[in-house]
Amino acid sequence: MKERNLWIAAAVVAAMAIIIVIGLRSPEQPTAVASPTATSTASATRASPTTAATGSAAASATAASAAPAASAGSSAVYNDDFGFIVTDVGTVAAFRTESSNARLASFDQQGFAVSPDGRYIAFWKPGSPVQLRVTGGASELTYATLSAGQRGGGIAWSADGAALLYSTETGNFGIGGGGNSATLNIYEVAPNGRHGTVIDTQTNTGWLYRPIAWDRSATLAAAGLTGEGAGMAYYVTVKIDPSGPSTVNKVDTRGNGMDMNGVRASSDAKFVLGTDFTTGNVKFWPIADYAANKIASGTGRTGARWQPGTHKIGFISADGGFVLFTADDGTASTAFRGVKPGSAVRTFRADGTAVVLAFVSPGSAGLGSTDYTLYRLSDGANVTFQELGGLTASVRLR
Repeated sequence: MKERNLWIAAAVVAAMAIIIVIGLRSPEQPTAVASPTATSTASATRASPTTAATGSAAASATAASAAPAASAGSSAVYNDDFGFIVTDVGTVAAFRTESSNARLASFDQQGFAVSPDGRYIAFWKPGSPVQLRVTGGASELTYATLSAGQRGGGIAWSADGAALLYSTETGNFGIGGGGNSATLNIYEVAPNGRHGTVIDTQTNTGWLYRPIAWDRSATLAAAGLTGEGAGMAYYVTVKIDPSGPSTVNKVDTRGNGMDMNGVRASSDAKFVLGTDFTTGNVKFWPIADYAANKIASGTGRTGARWQPGTHKIGFISADGGFVLFTADDGTASTAFRGVKPGSAVRTFRADGTAVVLAFVSPGSAGLGSTDYTLYRLSDGANVTFQELGGLTASVRLR
């Protein structure tokens, strides 16, 4: 697929849909698909995109013992080939460049996920019915339309960017109880793929699925089961057999205090990390084997993230250094020091060459603007900017 500008549908203002060019790669045009299961109804799809590479390994961070270089200015650190998704008021999410908080475009959503290469966004479109959509081209494409009463749960892209792992929910969960159900589903964008296939189900258990990763090369998907309190109660893997029933394995993790909101997969879906509620330790494990989990040195309460295209976990150490810990061999290096106390890791740049740390002033309860500092990993050069919305993820703009 040739590289060319991507158009993203902007918000509807005064009944006019404004399309704004932001330069991402355009997906191919929709093609007909096979009928999905009763769980969801596909109304459009696109041909399988050029394999979404997880990116070449980002430049290795250089160890540094001194404080990071003083802000090198926007021209030296910002890279407007990339931008951020910012959650604004209500369900609105917007795009901005790295160097400017002016909104380029927006979309209405109730949960979203960025593809491994940073070029596409899958999201739940609110409404009756709820729809699973993907933006990354001249229009938003609808992949699945949920049945009446169903809600969208979580979304995770497959490691190759050619499929989605997603969950749905019905009924009441947690306080209030009542009948409920939850499904874990797969959607492959290729015309001959599986479109809305259920691979596991919970009925009247009170548990919700939260998709984590899908390694299609290993035919293995992973998700967490969670409930009130947002802890990961079970770690679930599904060995997907294209010719027969899937094999589901469920590991009880209720005694480990894992924060479901902090459970994330590496971009190639080979490893998963999570943060312990109590200790703040970062645990990591191969996608297929939770029992093989290990603790990364340092603390993850400040928001551990996988560096895109690598098996490196980035987090802030107790002494104010930004650490890159390698899951393959357990080695670690400090990319830069001098991180402001109270900062948290928010996101890596989509290509892994920079990281954004967030700082919310004590006592603000998250209200008002947040200070974000963009650090270049090669030398620690940085620039600080403010954002009224919640900056959540990095995307490629061109």
